[in-house]
Amino acid sequence: MTPFARWGLVDPRALTDRVNGTWAAERDGRPVIVKFFTEQDWRYPLRVAAALRALGWPTPEPIEAPLVVPEGAWVMFERLPGVPRDRGPDEQRARGRLLAELHAAAAETGITDQRGGFATPAEVVADPELEHWLRTYEAARPEEGGILRRCRDAAVSWFDAHPAPDAPRGVIHGDFAPWNLLYDDGRLTGLIDFEASHHTFQVADFVLSWRGYQDEVLRGYQEVRPLSELEREMIRPVYRAWMFLGLKKRPATGRPPDLTWQLTHIGRL
Repeated sequence: MTPFARWGLVDPRALTDRVNGTWAAERDGRPVIVKFFTEQDWRYPLRVAAALRALGWPTPEPIEAPLVVPEGAWVMFERLPGVPRDRGPDEQRARGRLLAELHAAAAETGITDQRGGFATPAEVVADPELEHWLRTYEAARPEEGGILRRCRDAAVSWFDAHPAPDAPRGVIHGDFAPWNLLYDDGRLTGLIDFEASHHTFQVADFVLSWRGYQDEVLRGYQEVRPLSELEREMIRPVYRAWMFLGLKKRPATGRPPDLTWQLTHIGRL
């Protein structure tokens, strides 16, 4: 069941092909965005966005009560103005500075609980189900599977040697990428897509924005909040843990999945 007719939406257009779909549409002549959340504890990202909005950040605000269905929840937002900046070193450095400012604001929200269904990087790579999944994949594709398993093993070894890293934690955005930051005439007008928001090490948010090659993000972040020596050391194992988010949840199709994306990112280390 979709809420398009119920909410009087005109011309809905899919913007993504992910399970958590996003659609653009119009309602009474106003542009809106509709998102379908499937994750456990889908209210958590709405709470994070609302807390940041109360501090002056331009985050999406629901304009109808969510429509809850057995598979998840539909949420409608008014579409925020603006477009992403052109990508390049200047955008990366500015994004790094903005991310450091966001982390300071996230600390002010007072949100310290973990989101249901989410885990720390150490918990992700230590999951026995993930290890079994990787062993099965390696049996089907030895070369690619071996790369993935060694990546996971290296992350497990680091966290085993550092069981309780004394590094700043807080609520993270989860995908602080150029396409989730909207600008109008140089002014930030939209910080969108909180689907992966949860509580973890702040450096995890930096890693998700850096993505293994956007070094200016690091430089910009450090202009506002210098990373500690431990945080800099954590970048590699946290990045490796990121490669395995959601892998064990992939549906069984009878053939090995295409993991080109993961292998490309691992190759950037």
